[in-house]
Amino acid sequence: MDIYILNTVITGKLLSELLCKGLTIKGLITLDDCGSGKPNEYYDYSEFCEKNFLECLKVSSYSLKNKNDINMLKSINIDLLIIAGWQRLIPEWFINHCTIGVIGNHGSHVGIENGRGRSPQNWALLSGKAEFSISIFWITPEIDSGQVIDTRVFKYTNTDTILSSHIKVDICVADMIIQNIDNGLTSEKGVPQKEGGEYLPQRVREDGKIDWNRNAIDIYNFIRAISSPYPGAYSEYKGREYIIDIARPIDIQQGDLFGFCRNGEVISVLDKSFLVKCGEGILQVDKCSRNDIFEGMIFESADYKRQIKAIVERHMEKYSTQISKLVYDELN
Repeated sequence: MDIYILNTVITGKLLSELLCKGLTIKGLITLDDCGSGKPNEYYDYSEFCEKNFLECLKVSSYSLKNKNDINMLKSINIDLLIIAGWQRLIPEWFINHCTIGVIGNHGSHVGIENGRGRSPQNWALLSGKAEFSISIFWITPEIDSGQVIDTRVFKYTNTDTILSSHIKVDICVADMIIQNIDNGLTSEKGVPQKEGGEYLPQRVREDGKIDWNRNAIDIYNFIRAISSPYPGAYSEYKGREYIIDIARPIDIQQGDLFGFCRNGEVISVLDKSFLVKCGEGILQVDKCSRNDIFEGMIFESADYKRQIKAIVERHMEKYSTQISKLVYDELN
């Protein structure tokens, strides 16, 4: 069986590594570093392929619509294609070219059917969910709607970040794929999903501005949900941008000690960390993109509910799908 991996982002690297250890992989298809539509999380897999003795097939279009890409991919035999990191719909011609099929993975805090769409792990973390359900399924031309092959559920801890979430997903996905192939995976194996379902909208970098009027735990969840390798949560002061990558809420009764401070105000600088007053509680910031922090500076605040409304409106302008209840819950 000729198995290929489709991957072009850093968050798919661990999954690709695990698949190479557990299966005989023939090659990896990836986006050329000059290719059109290159994502922020782009990773050059040339060295990875060389290390793992894989064919490295580079395409020039993220959409896989370029004629040269189509001709190149159609010229090779692919029995099974595994999506490790490709944030675009797979065109129907490519699905049909794979003799067994194409396996993708997707999930959300409520599973695949009511958490289709974009940024599911980010949404789960920023809303403080306790667990995540991840499925492997047969890719179809529609969004995340193919027959489900297998599902795993894992718990989140209070210290998980978007990176550790991706690590947990990759481990679960690799184990499910390897076990199902070992047990004689065929394209007939799978449970149909219900029609319709709910969709999570895409989040973009501009959605990452911090609202310091929220409580410290919510802000912490917001930060860890979009931390590295994503662009990160940020705040602004006098036109300068401060990306906050690592923080933690200070969970202790504070009385009126900081009642004189404004939300978003730096109340203390402690070596390489600093404390910021939130709508409720204090946030300890341990990693920031700038070090020109001083006591008394006041970060600008975004309006979180306005952010969510803008995300919903942006989604509805492009799609007619039903938005997940999780997103509307964030408005309450």
